[in-house]
Amino acid sequence: MKNLLAVPLAAVFLLGLQVAKAQSVTVPNAESTPEVAAVTTTTDAGGTNGVAPTETKRAQADYKNFAFGIYAGLNSTKLPGESNSSNGNISGRLGYQAGFFVRGGGRLFGQIGAEYFASSSNYFTAGSGQSVANIQDQINIQYVQVPVYIGYKLTESDRGISAVRVQLGVEYANRINSNSNSFNLSNGEIKSGTFNGLGQLGLDAGPVFLDLTYHYGFSDAISGTGFNGSARRILSASVGFKF
Repeated sequence: MKNLLAVPLAAVFLLGLQVAKAQSVTVPNAESTPEVAAVTTTTDAGGTNGVAPTETKRAQADYKNFAFGIYAGLNSTKLPGESNSSNGNISGRLGYQAGFFVRGGGRLFGQIGAEYFASSSNYFTAGSGQSVANIQDQINIQYVQVPVYIGYKLTESDRGISAVRVQLGVEYANRINSNSNSFNLSNGEIKSGTFNGLGQLGLDAGPVFLDLTYHYGFSDAISGTGFNGSARRILSASVGFKF
């Protein structure tokens, strides 16, 4: 009787060992599957495929397509009728400017601003029996100018923060003050409003920029007799910071 019971008991024992062995192999595989799925889910959600979050894209687009800047610099004015007796000395023709601008657009952009512009020039008028020293004088004029540009970035960084620019435009110059020493020109003889054509080459290096601008006067700035050729020809250089 005992021998008969031993055989079934042995079979049950062996079957139990086989089941336990099978469970020990299957359970780790079942646990590893969620880990693989979790890794895959994390990869998709994390944006490792190179897709930036929507907020980052919007911030980059706003920085690239909109900028506000301030600047200051020096200028040199040369009137067509100006004296050449200084032998190239520009000390009497140096002025300065300071202003701000707002720029909007992508690689092709528009820009408008305002600036305080102080210019100086040497001028002389011919006179019978007089020497050049007696009829030569320095004319100083201060303006508030409104320049408007359309520009194009020849090259630019991915975010648009650094670029090489070319710009063309026009500006309205409103005279706010002037003096001419011995010429004794009145404000009525110095035009209160003139227009200038603009050509500009700019370099953006991060938030810092450098602009070289040529101003071409379309009409004489001085309406007094004997001052033919007083349309302004100005070269200015400015350094600034944009936000």
